[in-house]
Amino acid sequence: MTEDKENKEDEIEVFPFIEGETIDLVAGNSKWVSLICKWQNDPKVRHYARNLWPLTIEEVKKWFEPSPDKHTREFVVFTIYHKRDKRPIGSVGFGRINWVNRNANIFATIGELEYWGKGIVVEASKLLIKYGFTELNFHKIYAGVYSPNARSLRAAAKLGFQKEGIIKESVYVDGRYLDEHKFALFKRDWIKSNQNEL
Repeated sequence: MTEDKENKEDEIEVFPFIEGETIDLVAGNSKWVSLICKWQNDPKVRHYARNLWPLTIEEVKKWFEPSPDKHTREFVVFTIYHKRDKRPIGSVGFGRINWVNRNANIFATIGELEYWGKGIVVEASKLLIKYGFTELNFHKIYAGVYSPNARSLRAAAKLGFQKEGIIKESVYVDGRYLDEHKFALFKRDWIKSNQNEL
């Protein structure tokens, strides 16, 4: 069997749920379990994500089990799929979804380090925010960023998030306590800023 034929058989058919310019947001695939496990355990990737405990492949496999009721789930997660390079490079999603109060926490992880600093978190987050406000009908999307994480602080500003406050010395990282910056984006403000795209 030639190498090209082997690669074609290893390729996973990807169905974009949300399409972007350089990336698509796609449903996770159980064939990517090892890759996701690698990202979650990588010291550089998990540093500010605060994944404090190692994850096993068996634990990550459980993430792909179907949810009994999609309307009560507390999270929605997509794989960030790079269109040109035809590979998964990270994940983005909403956690701590409160369906009554219509709000959720947004998070993003770029697991492949060579894609850091290329604006992918901002593109993926823009796609997810639009989905959150226009399809899930969220009223508010919020985020927490630890003080030395300059990239995430810049991303929050680019995405239109407003700082709501700072929780002093909220998390222990690298032998010291760090402040957590709390950000929020309301649907009404997002609509005003994106009227030309709606």
